[in-house]
Order: sequence, then C-alpha cells, then structure tokens
Amino acid sequence: MTSARSAAERVRTAQTELDMAHLTLVRDTTPIRASFRRHPIAWIVTGGLLGGFALSWLPTRLWTKIDATIAGGGALLARSLLTPLIVGALSPRTDSSIKKQV
Repeated sequence: MTSARSAAERVRTAQTELDMAHLTLVRDTTPIRASFRRHPIAWIVTGGLLGGFALSWLPTRLWTKIDATIAGGGALLARSLLTPLIVGALSPRTDSSIKKQV
C-alpha cells in the first residue's frame, strides 16, 4: 500500500511542478503575445527581412541540404497511405459541401 501512496504522491508533486512551470511560461510570454497582437504587420515584415538576410548570408550548400530534407519529407508524405486523411483534415469545408452530403 505504501508504494501506491508514494506513487500517487510523486504524481501529485509532478503535476504541481508542471502547473508552476506552465504559469511561469504564461507570465513570461504574455508581453510577447501582446506585442504580436498590437503590431502583426511589423512582425511579418521583420520575419521576411530576417529570412531574406538568412537566404543571402548562409552558404548555398546549407540551403541545398535544408531543401533536400524538406523535399524528401514531402515526397515521403505524398507516398504515404495517410495522405488522403491529412488532406481531408486540412481542407476547409463549406456549408454547401456539407448540405450536399446530407
């Protein structure tokens, strides 16, 4: 009985630590989220500029490896049996398509 009690106590302690970490994370990210909400266009432009600088400064070999990794993952996903499920989950449904099925 003591092992079950100690296991429950460890779970309770871990849950408390997790909750405290979550609250700390929320507290630390609140100003950043507020900034994203106030100036979304500025963040989009800044991200585009940083992406452009990265493309121009990093060596071509590195971008070739990154592209090969992404393309290989895309090809693997396209050959997967789960592709119809993923496409169906990501495609938007309108009211007219739902009415036609009924």
